[in-house]
Order: sequence, then structure tokens, then C-alpha cells
Amino acid sequence: MSLSSEVDMRSAAGNTSTEDSHSATNTGDSRSGDIETEASIDSEPQLLRGQVISLDRGYPLVRTSRGEEHAQHAIHLVKNSPHLAAIGDIVELAYSPGQTYPLISNIAERSSVLARRRMVESEREGCGKTDEQVLAVNFDFVVIVQSLGKQHINLDYLERQLVMALQSGKDAFVLLTKADIARYPQQDLTDAQSVVAGHNVFLFSINRSRLEQQTAVAPGAVAPGTVALSTVALGTVAPSALAQTAELVRLFSPAKTGVLLGRSGVGKSSFVNHLLGKGVLATGKVRKKDRAGRHTTVARKLVDLPQGGHVIDTPGLRSIGIYTATRGLARTFPEIVTAAASCRYRDCTHTHEPGCAVIQAVQAGILPVRRLSSYQRLAREVYDRA
Repeated sequence: MSLSSEVDMRSAAGNTSTEDSHSATNTGDSRSGDIETEASIDSEPQLLRGQVISLDRGYPLVRTSRGEEHAQHAIHLVKNSPHLAAIGDIVELAYSPGQTYPLISNIAERSSVLARRRMVESEREGCGKTDEQVLAVNFDFVVIVQSLGKQHINLDYLERQLVMALQSGKDAFVLLTKADIARYPQQDLTDAQSVVAGHNVFLFSINRSRLEQQTAVAPGAVAPGTVALSTVALGTVAPSALAQTAELVRLFSPAKTGVLLGRSGVGKSSFVNHLLGKGVLATGKVRKKDRAGRHTTVARKLVDLPQGGHVIDTPGLRSIGIYTATRGLARTFPEIVTAAASCRYRDCTHTHEPGCAVIQAVQAGILPVRRLSSYQRLAREVYDRA
């Protein structure tokens, strides 16, 4: 989101979040440096708008017309919200005499939110409970990153990622990395395409020479990282598919922001470096045992791209809990939603009810059993079913 765009600033206090529109009270999870100092303020503070571009366990880093500087949250935000500013937030900074850091006094309404359910670890916040952790905001699309290797792709986990991404209301794309070392690239690509329902799937490899050797493509025909293939395994690459990752890169056009979602070591930072055209972010060597990368990204950050767009790189997630994701669930399983419209009971769970059109579709071979099983597991989590 451009800092020059017209944004309605509002206080985080007194606003409640909804599933489709998150207010300023649903912010990120940085808890350090969140209390303003007790210095007296004799004059009206100077106000300046900026964007949160980096967030870890310290103070949020905010970019304004004056440059980049760390800020802390105003006390009214801390008292009235369990969460604070998230990466991508447009915020209002207040500069007052005697303050070491400017204060984040307001947070603008968000256009999109990527969030997960997390377990609360702090006794202050209610240890053992679950709440929403906001990972990124104000983006235009999500890129789900999974790496290929010796094992088949995990479709259940991919569907979980899709629910989380599509809950944001934005589009999602799937990037399958490390295509040069994949044992079953064609099957993995086909399987991924079967569950994404209209969302593009791309194959990617940063290792040009190995990929050219594996796919029998003429040397130099494949640029580093520009591989997203419709047919890749055991033979040739479809010529029309060679530019598909370039198509994904073009999505990061001026004024557009994409956020990367994936586990540690799947190649998110390598892809960001490809977008940048140089090795800016640290990457880890892969393990020989499973060809997985090592955890390198420790803070969420918004990275400026040469073409004018932005990418939000996030640390790998060990777990993805689904948080109030009814919209994401429906968008991930549209065929089940369509069939469910013909169920006898409106609150049918598609598990045992008579007259269930979804179960009938499975019995008729129209709907795969695996898809229904995955939907039921995620639905129990979304609706908190026992």
C-alpha cells in the first residue's frame, strides 16, 4: 500500500473486528516496547503517517517521509487491544518532546489480513487459551510456498494453507519450489492443481543448470528461477510454460504487495532474492537427508522490489491453526459448498445425516473421499466441533 494513498486513520480503541473487515484492534503480536514513557507533553505532538515494514520482538520499524525509524505503541492501544501493529499496517506516528521513540497513535483500517490461530503462552494474556495472530496486512495476494523433494506433496497441508490464505479475501497462488530435486514433479504438480480450484500453480527452481539437465532443455533456454511447468517430469518442458514464473513475478507490479506463506526451509527467501535479482536475504544450506532448507528468516519484513512492487517475507510457521475461517473454507472447497446446497438439512455436517448430497456425491464417485475427509477435519476446527 502506498503511503501517499488516502487512508482513513482511526483509533484502535473502541473498534471491534469482523470476519470480513478487521479493525485496528486486531493488530500484530509485537509486545516489546509497547508502553509510552511518562514524560509530560506541553505541546501538541507532530503527526506523521508511515507504514510498518519490519516486525520482530523489538520495536516496529516504520517508514515515513523522514526515513525509517523504530516506534512504540501509545498506551491507549496497549490497554484496549490484545494485539498491536502488524507488518504492512499504515500507522500514524506522534512526535512529542521527551519521547525516545515516536508513538504509534492510530492504525488505519486494513484492506486485507492474513491471520492464524495461536496458543497464548503469556500468563498476562491468559496462558493456554487461543487467539488470533495477525501475520501480515494490506496485501494484494498470497503466495503459498511448498517445496518438492523425495516425498509426494502434502495435499492436506496445502488445503490448510489455502483456507488461511483465502480467508483474507484476496487471491492465492501456489509456488512449488526446488523442482530440480523433485522425485515426482509431474504428479505433485497435477495433485496440487487438483485442489486449488482455479488458482495458479507454479514450479520454481533456483538451480538452472540442474533443472536443464533433468528436463532435457537446451542450455540457456531456462533463466534462473523462471520455471513454472505444465509438464516437467521424465522428458521435455512445454515451451508455452517456460514463462509462467515470469507471470508470477509480474504480479509484483508497482503498488502491488504479495505475502509469502510457508514452512521454514521451503525456499521463500530464495524466491525473494530471485525477485530482487540479487542475494539480499540470507538463505540456508539444504540438509542432505531430506533436501530441506534451514530456518533463516526470523522477522517479518516488507521488501521493496525493483519493479516497484513489494513482498512480505515471513518466518516459517511450524503450525497453522485456522481462525474463524468460514470464508476461506468455502473458497477452498467450492465443490463441497455447491453439493451441500442440495442437502436435506441446512446444518448438515456431511458426516452421517440422511439426505446428505455431499456423501451421495462421494458414493457416486463425483467427489473424492480424500477431499471430503480434509474438509471435515478443517470444518471441525473452523466451527470448533468436538
